[in-house]
Amino acid sequence: MKSQAEQLKEQGNAAMKKGVPAEAILHYTHAIKLEPSNHLLYSNRSYAFLKLDQYYLALEDANQTIKLQPSWPKGFYRKGEVEFAACQYSMALMSYRQALLLDPTDESIQSAISKTNKEIIREKREAARRPIVFTAGGVGVGLLVVLADQLLTQKPSLQSIFVQGLLVSAFALIGFGMFKAYRYMITSQRSSLLDPPIDLLGEMGARTKNEEDHSQSGSNSTKKGGSSAAKRRYRMGKS
Repeated sequence: MKSQAEQLKEQGNAAMKKGVPAEAILHYTHAIKLEPSNHLLYSNRSYAFLKLDQYYLALEDANQTIKLQPSWPKGFYRKGEVEFAACQYSMALMSYRQALLLDPTDESIQSAISKTNKEIIREKREAARRPIVFTAGGVGVGLLVVLADQLLTQKPSLQSIFVQGLLVSAFALIGFGMFKAYRYMITSQRSSLLDPPIDLLGEMGARTKNEEDHSQSGSNSTKKGGSSAAKRRYRMGKS
């Protein structure tokens, strides 16, 4: 007889085969409550979270898999898959290499390492090419402005070659500045992929509790004020 956790795991696996990772997560989560030390359940749920682009939760389950079974190569492989999907290629490469140390014959791990190395090389090439492209774009816009001033106006306002050169240089700097902004935006976006999701339900619960506490304290103060006022009126009436 299979345990209930095993049955739930199989139901989760069946849901993954049907392409319904959200349903699979429910089965795996229920199974984990029954067997919280089963590393296979965390590994499977990590993969399901990854299919939903829930990188933080997928990484949490991959780390828990490694914690429960540090000698199992697939735990590090799962971690590498999440990091690769989040474009953290250097981190992914380290995870894949750790998995390969545990199982040097696994071809899927070797393929993952090769794929990650190609992405790292591509990223380095792009990083070297982009500032040139952005700066050249700025130069091109500056030259177009100068040419338009010379050819499309009856009396060009940019008479001096020195001023024209300054204008082109200014547009080149603007182009380089746009590259810096672009690189910062991409880096921030990628790093945020592994940030924990916002707990809307928790925030709503805390806000509701604060409102209830405030309302209750206000009610108490009103009651105190009312009773003390009544006592004063009683004393005045008695006197």
